[in-house]
Amino acid sequence: MKTGTLYLLAPWWRVAVAMMALVLLFSACTEPAPSATATPTVALPAPTRMPTTTTIPWTPTSLLTPTPTLPPGPDFACIPPDAPREVAQVLRVIDGDTITVFMDKRVFTVRYLGIDTPETKKGTKPAHPWGPPAHRRNRELVGGKTVLLVEDPRSDKVGYYGRLLRYVIVDGIFVNKVLVEEGLARLYPAPHSCEEDFIQAKERAKAAGLGIWSRTTPTPIGRTGTND
Repeated sequence: MKTGTLYLLAPWWRVAVAMMALVLLFSACTEPAPSATATPTVALPAPTRMPTTTTIPWTPTSLLTPTPTLPPGPDFACIPPDAPREVAQVLRVIDGDTITVFMDKRVFTVRYLGIDTPETKKGTKPAHPWGPPAHRRNRELVGGKTVLLVEDPRSDKVGYYGRLLRYVIVDGIFVNKVLVEEGLARLYPAPHSCEEDFIQAKERAKAAGLGIWSRTTPTPIGRTGTND
């Protein structure tokens, strides 16, 4: 009987052993794996803050033509330093005190400020004896040249006939004043800054008996008496 009982219990014993083996195997599989070594955290330096720069937008400006400067010397001391000045190209010398110029893309007629030269021949009207010499001298001084035109703040800008009234300077020469000094121009009765200087120039010409202040009549040269 005992032998039969053990024989009957044998399968159960085998099952128990098998179950214990499974439990042990399951326990081995479910054990937590050893944790990996944690990588130490390295503290990075804070980023360097770059200085803030301000970008200033560039706005293009129009290029202005600089105002021409007056030549140095006492001859030009009477001209106000703030007098407007412009550069012009002489196209034609009309007579002793009048020229046409090209300036600012336009053609202008310019009358010399503060002086009056003898007339040249106009139509049937005969020329004054000293008109052609004044005309020739003016052509020598400014003909075909680039000149500096100076507006006097104390005087009118434009004359009765629409001509610009200006001091004329070329090659360091004050043309208005030189024509008076050489006896080729009288003074025009109009207020302007260089009036006193022109009076002194006239007195010197009279004292020296030059030009219109002389007792002689000039000898005609070339095409005198014309209005070229």
